Amino acid sequence: MTPEHWILIAVLSASTIGLRLVGYLAGSAMMARPFWRRVFDVFPGCLVTALVASALANGGPGHVIAALVALAAAIVTRNIIVTMLLGMGAFVLAGMVI
Repeated sequence: MTPEHWILIAVLSASTIGLRLVGYLAGSAMMARPFWRRVFDVFPGCLVTALVASALANGGPGHVIAALVALAAAIVTRNIIVTMLLGMGAFVLAGMVI
């Protein structure tokens, strides 16, 4: 490898370590504040909701059926694994039938 390759590897490595360090420090500072702690506590649920809403808006009837089955499974079982399996199964079956 040429010296340029080694320089590129060194710069990219330093950049990666720097970004991770900044993320860690910023995350630690943000989590110390109650407002940001609340924001990050609800963020995963908001992200999943946005992804599901987007899939439903752009999907067909199979997506809607799978979402309704998954919603019912979540309400009845309160088990994430069962909910995902039933939702995926409903999506596959809906795709075969519709």
